[in-house]
Amino acid sequence: MMKKRSASADNICAVAVVHFSEHGYDASSLSDIAAQAGMRKASLYSHFAGKDALFLDVFADALEEEQAFMDACFADEAALATAGGQLAGSLYCDRMAQRYADSAHLRFLLRTAYLPPAPLRVEVGTGYEALLAQLQRHYVASLGRCAPALPPQRIELYAQAYLGIVDSLHVELIYAGGAALQQRHAALWQILSDSLAMAAQPA
Repeated sequence: MMKKRSASADNICAVAVVHFSEHGYDASSLSDIAAQAGMRKASLYSHFAGKDALFLDVFADALEEEQAFMDACFADEAALATAGGQLAGSLYCDRMAQRYADSAHLRFLLRTAYLPPAPLRVEVGTGYEALLAQLQRHYVASLGRCAPALPPQRIELYAQAYLGIVDSLHVELIYAGGAALQQRHAALWQILSDSLAMAAQPA
């Protein structure tokens, strides 16, 4: 959970996530963020020690927001669970493009994870890897429900393939956009689904 912040600090972070998502770390300006938040730069410094501190608070917000979105996708999926495993993890992928369009937090998160600022590389890497580890746990649990006959080592193998699909979709979102993402998503998902359907068949 995020530490308790003042309303002014929350407002700064809400402005900063959009600014950072559009400009990245190096090209971002605390003066611009302060102005967009309706305050002077000196007032911003009364809430955050500097760019690094603000950036890491916004990054923590983005991780928390995406964790909540991920949790909701897999909770919805659990209510729709079907046999065979083909739907395991599908809602998170299906909703990703719209989520990226709607959420400055996800746009910021992916830009930061794939192009981390050099001074904060360790903090960014640690936070993003923890999010991916949670995604893997969600997928393993979902696939275990959908395809209980699969042995644990096969489930772990499919979990790695699933993370590879998510990674590929993230790259498409950052660099290409909607149409290319839909084509790649459909192709990768078909291969995963076909493999799962074969693996789930009785010997």
